[in-house]
Amino acid sequence: MRLIILFIAFFVFAGAQANEILIDSECITLRDIFPDFPINDNVACGLDYGQEKVINRQMAAYIINKYKIAGAVPGEATFRRRGTEISPDKFKDDIRNQLAVMYPDMNVEVEDVRMSRPFYTADNMQYKIDIPVNRFGNVSVGVDNGTRKYSYSVLLRAYKDVYIASSMIKKGDSVASKSTLYKMDMSKVHGEPVLKLNGFMASINIPAGRVITDNIVEKQPDALKDSNVTIIYKSDNLEIAAQGRLTEDAYEGKNVRVENIASGKIIRGVYAEGRKVIVNSR
Repeated sequence: MRLIILFIAFFVFAGAQANEILIDSECITLRDIFPDFPINDNVACGLDYGQEKVINRQMAAYIINKYKIAGAVPGEATFRRRGTEISPDKFKDDIRNQLAVMYPDMNVEVEDVRMSRPFYTADNMQYKIDIPVNRFGNVSVGVDNGTRKYSYSVLLRAYKDVYIASSMIKKGDSVASKSTLYKMDMSKVHGEPVLKLNGFMASINIPAGRVITDNIVEKQPDALKDSNVTIIYKSDNLEIAAQGRLTEDAYEGKNVRVENIASGKIIRGVYAEGRKVIVNSR
């Protein structure tokens, strides 16, 4: 009789609002509903931290019939998994801390966080944050509490000293002498800023005020087309030198076409320091 009364106490509310019953796991079990019941099957699973689940009359009737609970009358009960809500301020602070590790040489500000739904964790408040790399402005930041993953819109403002063109830089000109440092909002920069300009030239005409990025510059050649070089023919222990002329710009360690001035023959070799082109004969 005591067990039947306990069933009725949980399931019958006579139209009153259902009580909230706290649970610790993601599953509601029979013993969460009926603590003295000898069977502990799962009734419903998949609850996130802080999430509620209502066992309605229809489901209660199903449970009563399945387990043949004599004398019980279907009612409703609300269950909620324990958890701690992460406030927007806490979320901002955690994002700032992670950004400080990701970008030690950059000032990144968390301007706004839009949490469309509450986010809960276990009571130890441990969770993972996934921030896209090198993306600023409105970005989607992922969170994972170990049970569910969500994403929230976060407005990031990042400021960094980068080089901009101080005047028009024509295609093929060196960029180092016509650039100056300027603090920029990185959400407005398209491409990866070049922080060491020596040895680079413009690959397009660069207007004044544009940030110097890797997609508008190229490495200056170590030797220009039509430059005179020494061709070194290597074969086993034999080396033969001949005068040559580059038919294209050359870069150290890269293959280049060169003309043997004496024969007029065009050959390929590797450009090396000292204005040499090494040709290995086999």
